[in-house]
Amino acid sequence: MAVVKVPITKGISGHKAVREALRDTSTYSSDLQGDADVRDYRQLPLEVDPPRHHLYRTALSPYFVKPAIERHIPELENIAHVLVTNFFASGVEVVTELALPLVMKNLGVLYRRPQDVAEWISWGPDVWTAGGPTRNGDVLHGYLDRIYEEAISNPEEDIWSEIAVLEIDGKVISQSEFRGIAGVLLAGGRDTVVKLLTGMIWYLGENPKDLAMLREEPELINDAIQEFLRFLTPLPAMARTTTPESSNQDLPIDRYVSISFISGNFDETVFENPYAMNLRREKNPHLSFGFGPHTCLGNHVAEIEAKVFLRTLLSLDFDWKISDQSKIRFYTGDISSVPDQFAEVFLLK
Repeated sequence: MAVVKVPITKGISGHKAVREALRDTSTYSSDLQGDADVRDYRQLPLEVDPPRHHLYRTALSPYFVKPAIERHIPELENIAHVLVTNFFASGVEVVTELALPLVMKNLGVLYRRPQDVAEWISWGPDVWTAGGPTRNGDVLHGYLDRIYEEAISNPEEDIWSEIAVLEIDGKVISQSEFRGIAGVLLAGGRDTVVKLLTGMIWYLGENPKDLAMLREEPELINDAIQEFLRFLTPLPAMARTTTPESSNQDLPIDRYVSISFISGNFDETVFENPYAMNLRREKNPHLSFGFGPHTCLGNHVAEIEAKVFLRTLLSLDFDWKISDQSKIRFYTGDISSVPDQFAEVFLLK
């Protein structure tokens, strides 16, 4: 959950209620300032409402439609094959030695910025702590300002040069809007997918029978990916506001509402035995990509990256177990079997 300006005191949970709230953008607005401790600009199109939200989304959609991602699959497969092979030959810790570099190299391909991959990896799993243990935006903002200036003064054939001159409602975007868009493209395609891939390694290491099942029945891969998304819920919740912040001066302290995606993903009225992973689960209307107008723009990226990664694991025929030295934080209560954070995941191979 992003840091907002005042504490979040209200929440919406349950599959039906969450879907209804995500559709109701007039009651539960996205017009808010998230990560208020580390940035003063809006992430776009996340933190604006329709109809302006639709303008940004329409401009960015061509980069993230399924065919645009699928044409890079051979390159993503090569990255996965090399990194997975090397990791199982000499690697130890999954997050920093496999999942993070793999996701960053994939984004280097998709965004046509291979020259930035080493820098992105150096930020670590959380860009807001790239400069140290305390949350701070200086590292990310220094990068965003630098690539914006490069895109304006010396444009290349990459995503940043194209985004810098995007027109929204007949006007070229500002530097602040560029920050908001580029920041989402880096953060949205980063931490959540790293958690997803790490979680897949963790689960299959703890459940070798399911690993063997997928090898014997590769036709289950698509259903398995959706179940990993449901169970791991890489982004468990997002904030909405009952009072749009850009058009009101009188902002009530209790305006924020937490929309709990994870509660919907473990709703027993929708999912049979939701607290167990079922890689054969066919009906899977999970909320890991949200729902409604703000459904995750990068959902095809995450699904294709996960599919390529899983196919690579299965084809290379590696076996592994999870070391007790791993540092994994789990939720409490009914979902105590579900990982909240993978700080470090060590393998026994």
